[in-house]
Amino acid sequence: MVTATLFGMDEQDAKRITPRQFHEAVDVEDWRVVVSRGACAHFRTGSFAAGVALVNAIGGLAGAANHPPDVDLRAEGVTVSADGRPRRAERA
Repeated sequence: MVTATLFGMDEQDAKRITPRQFHEAVDVEDWRVVVSRGACAHFRTGSFAAGVALVNAIGGLAGAANHPPDVDLRAEGVTVSADGRPRRAERA
């Protein structure tokens, strides 16, 4: 499942971690490292309503960490990408 640790990673930590190190981390079994998008995962939810609930849970975790991922909600599931780079609103 999505963990707060993934979204709490700061930009400096994100630059230091290799794909191998990422995959050796705890609770990232559903995630893959994609060169152009960072860490990505697709979660099959079984229904659109369940997908909305998952997006809401992700939003709560990401909001608490002030580092939102990219989220794609579809009828069959939710795809999440977290590249570790700050979003425009977060850049100084």
